[in-house]
Amino acid sequence: MMKARFQHIASLLLAVLVLFSTQSFSINTHYCGNILVDKAIMKPAKKCAMHSEQSQSKHEHENEKDECCDDEVDLIEGQDQLKIQSTDFELPHPIFVEAFVFTFFSTSSFETEVNTTIYEDPPPLLQRDFQTFYQVFLI
Repeated sequence: MMKARFQHIASLLLAVLVLFSTQSFSINTHYCGNILVDKAIMKPAKKCAMHSEQSQSKHEHENEKDECCDDEVDLIEGQDQLKIQSTDFELPHPIFVEAFVFTFFSTSSFETEVNTTIYEDPPPLLQRDFQTFYQVFLI
C-alpha cells in the first residue's frame, strides 16, 4: 500500500518536472529610474504613473525618447529535446564494460557446489562418569 502511494507520488513529481523543464516563460520588469516598480511572470509588468504621463505627452513629442522608465524582458526557454540522441552517448572504457557484463552474467559458473547431506554418528552413551570415577577434574 505504501509502496504504491510512493510510486504514484514519484510519477506525479516526475511528470511535473518534465512539464516545467519544457515550458518557456518570460519575466517582465519595469523600472522607473533605478527603482523597481513591478515584476511579472508571463504577463506585462505594470507601468508607473510617470510612464503613463510620458506616454500621453509622447504623442505630442514623437521625436523624444523615454529616458526615465525602462522595461526589461528576460526570456527563459525550455528544453526542446527530451530524448538523448544515440550519437551523444559514448562508453568511456569498453574493456571495463565487457568485463563487468561477463562477470555479471557468468557468476553461476564460479559457484561451488556445497554438499549439505552430512551424516554424523551419535556419540556413545556413557555408562559411568569417568571424571568422578577416576577423580580427574579440570581446574
